[in-house]
Amino acid sequence: MWLNTVDPPGPPEYQLGWEDGCDTGLGAEGEWYYKVMYGFKKRPEMAANDQYKQGWNEGFTYCRFSLDTSQSRGDFHDIGFGGF
Repeated sequence: MWLNTVDPPGPPEYQLGWEDGCDTGLGAEGEWYYKVMYGFKKRPEMAANDQYKQGWNEGFTYCRFSLDTSQSRGDFHDIGFGGF
């Protein structure tokens, strides 16, 4: 399972925020190819939506620090990557 495919429970606005935050977290923490693939995503039209903002913050934190853990240890089993 890849970090950006986590399906968090919650309303659609929260899930959209999670997806954008997770992608941004991967881009922030990863090597150059993560930055190219994921970049920074934050939708201006959702700036006033509290559910989106909460999902974005939680997705960013989860994916950024989960990727950091996988890179520092080199062990994907700790964060749900299975047999890689």
